[in-house]
Amino acid sequence: MTESGSESALVTVLTGDEGGVWRVVTRDSTHYFDLDRGTVTRVPGHHARPSINDQARPLRTIDTLEVGVRGRWTMRTTGWSEDIDFYWANTSEVRAIEAISRGDLPGSVERD
Repeated sequence: MTESGSESALVTVLTGDEGGVWRVVTRDSTHYFDLDRGTVTRVPGHHARPSINDQARPLRTIDTLEVGVRGRWTMRTTGWSEDIDFYWANTSEVRAIEAISRGDLPGSVERD
């Protein structure tokens, strides 16, 4: 489900099977999904509180990621943990899902 006529690819749903790099804008934050490398990074917005997920984490599942509803996905720990099986995200309303280049990832030094 891609909208045409725009410079970047906008979709209404992301399942994880698409591959590529995506920016997901919610009401409160921006999330960057690198589906080729299997990671997700949260960047909090101006009024969002910091979270344990404000770093690149290995993506485990995408449960719901659709424009107009709350996003839900899970992430693996970055190392072995006796206490934590996985982290989860339950976001505010998803406002946009956009394909981006790898160079648009936060902290990226790569350019296409």
